[in-house]
Order: sequence, then structure tokens, then C-alpha cells
Amino acid sequence: MALKMINRLSFQHAFLVFVLHCLCALTLNSFAQSNAPKKPLVLLLGIDGFKPSYLNLGVSPNLNSLVSTGVLAKGSISAFPSLTFPNFVSLVTGLTPDHHGIVNNTMTDPTTDQLFTLGSREAVENPFWWTQTTPIWNNVRQQGGIASAMFWPGSEVEINGGRPNDWVRYEHGMSHDKRLEHLLTWLSRGESSRPHFATLYLSDVDSAGHEFGPDSEQVKQAVAKVDQTLGKLLQALSSLGLREKTTLVIVSDHGMANTPLDKSLDVSQWLKDFPKAKWEWQGATSAVRLHGENAAQVLQTLSLQSHLQCHEKSNLPERYKFGRHPRIPEIVCVSDMGYTVTANPSRKGPLGQHGFDPFLPEMHGLFLASGFRIQPGELGLIENIEVYPLLCQLLGIVEQKNDARHLLKEIVLNPS
Repeated sequence: MALKMINRLSFQHAFLVFVLHCLCALTLNSFAQSNAPKKPLVLLLGIDGFKPSYLNLGVSPNLNSLVSTGVLAKGSISAFPSLTFPNFVSLVTGLTPDHHGIVNNTMTDPTTDQLFTLGSREAVENPFWWTQTTPIWNNVRQQGGIASAMFWPGSEVEINGGRPNDWVRYEHGMSHDKRLEHLLTWLSRGESSRPHFATLYLSDVDSAGHEFGPDSEQVKQAVAKVDQTLGKLLQALSSLGLREKTTLVIVSDHGMANTPLDKSLDVSQWLKDFPKAKWEWQGATSAVRLHGENAAQVLQTLSLQSHLQCHEKSNLPERYKFGRHPRIPEIVCVSDMGYTVTANPSRKGPLGQHGFDPFLPEMHGLFLASGFRIQPGELGLIENIEVYPLLCQLLGIVEQKNDARHLLKEIVLNPS
């Protein structure tokens, strides 16, 4: 069995090398016959759950090389809540979840009682949930460009009549090599049909952080794996003659915090006096849908509990910029660092979680830009909604209305 697996993996590796070799050879031959300048490429790499401190683990030479020639932020402040889908959508729209409508990884629409969960392909691909979003790939296409998405939340959905030119239905178990194969196939096309903008999404670091905790050896291994894939990508861009005209923007959606099992908050009996009220969200950011129960009374009960701060959604801290959308339940709670809410006491964990206050350092994500038109340097903290206008500026397209303050592009872009 082990020998068969080794043989299969060896064959897959050899096949990928052969494909990439053919692509590169064909492309280089065509480039050798033409002196036409290459059109710029903006490549957005999303590394789920990657904290800036992971760059110090000693296993990411390719990322660190880009840091030395590019611009790195001290941290990227997630939109609230610091969860995957809300933030990956904010990165490509410049909108807060209150405005783009993807307010959680799990949510209910109160007007229809439809349920959105990450595990439901039917829900994720239902355009109903996405009507308030206009992702940057739609902007690119509407303005005459070509956009390709090798995974990104929302990229497999027809949003307001648009999709990327190239996209692949999300498959969590797809190997890095297979993801690269898709991306490089698109990038190897002739100049007239090659993308102006492309995405690549990698989930390994987040998955390892959840299962084993952010300080684990498994996270270190996941960071090394992602970095090796980046190295292959950079090598392929050079072989395709694209490296000098490519701007790499590397981001993550949030950080990761240790959540010991003994800090799990069992809330299954906290609302027993309010039988219609339900915990609609659980985890570091949790929420209660009242279904007619009295908000003040429920809040009074919740105020007696430790390690949890609960608010009516219209009265959340202003810095969260959150609480107006109807998909948000009436009461939203944020746990103290390390504590997480569960309404099922038999299901504790995982050992690492996000969703805490996005202004805490443990929740900060990654922002790194390098390559064409990027001015090297260092940045302090940025808000991740600032990434969208930077991408638009790099692409030379007009932005849609967004929530950014347009601070990032003035600092990062090389004026020449």
C-alpha cells in the first residue's frame, strides 16, 4: 500500500514537472519570437490564517526574500468578525461585512430563513447571498480586462451576472501542485488572452492552526509547504517571462490564537429562561437570535457571565464598523482572548481559533507586496479593506464605492 502511494505521488510529481516544462518551453519559444513588452500582471495570493510572526519561524525563505525587496506591514487588521469568508470578501471589495453582506461563515437570512454555511456548496454558490458584493474580478472584466481565480471565496458564484474569466469550483483537498497547474495554464496563454489579474488561495496554515494550535510544529510545516509552493510559482513566472512585470500582493484573512480546551464556554444552559432565543453563531465571536425574547433581559443574563462581552448589535464598539446588516443577530458577543463559546458541551475545541477582537495582535493578518511598481519599505498596521483600492490602482481600473480611506496605495506604489 505504501509503495503504491509513493509510486502514485512520484507519478503526479513527474507529470506536473512535465506539464510545467512544456508550458514554459512553448511560452518561451513564442516570447523569443517577439520583442513586444509584456502586459503587467497583478497576482493576489491569499494564505488563510497566516500571522506575520510566522515569517520568523525560519522556514519561509521565499516569503522572506520578497520582504527584503518589497513592503511588509506590521499587521493587517481584519474586518469584524475576524473570520474567513467575511475577510476574504472584504479584501477584494474594500467593503466591511456590514456593507457586503457576508457577515459570518455561518449566517441566516431573517427574511427567508435560508442558512449559509461553508460546508454547503448549494449555499455558497447561491447568488442570493452575494448581491451586495462586486468583487474585483467583476470590476476587471467590466473594464475590459481578464481575471482568473484559482480559488477565492465568491469566485465560483455568479455575482450580479459576473464571474472571473477562469475559475475552479473549490476543492479543499486539491494539492498545491494541481492549483499551480491550473493557474500556470491560464498565465501561459498569449498576451491577448492572458489574465491581467489572478488569485491563488492556500488553506494549509489555517487548517494546521485550528487542529494543533498556532505554536505547533504542524503549523511550522504548513508554513514551509506554502513557502515551497510560492518558490515554484516564482520560478514559473520567471520561466514564463512574467516576473519583472508581476506585482505580488500576499495577504491573509486573520491570525490565529491558542484556545485551550479548558477555556471553552459551555453556554447550553445560559439562556434556559428564554426558550425562543438561540445561539446562532458560536466560537470567539458568538451571537444570539432573539426570536421575540426581550433583548434587555437576555443581555442582563449574559452580563453575569465571565470572559464574554455582549452587546445589542447596534451598540457594538464603533471600531468594529459592524451591526447594521439584517443578517446579524440582535445580540453579538466577543470572547476574551482564548475563550470560545459552544452550545454543545460534547464538542470542545479546536486548539486554535480566530474571530476574536481583530485589533488584538494575535488576530492580525499578513500584508506583503513585492515586484512591479512596489516601493520597498515597512508599514505599520493597516486595515485589510485598504488592499482593494491598491489592487485597482495597480490594475489601472476605476474602483467601486468602498469603505477604505485610501491610505495604502499612496505609500506602497512607486511613483516612477
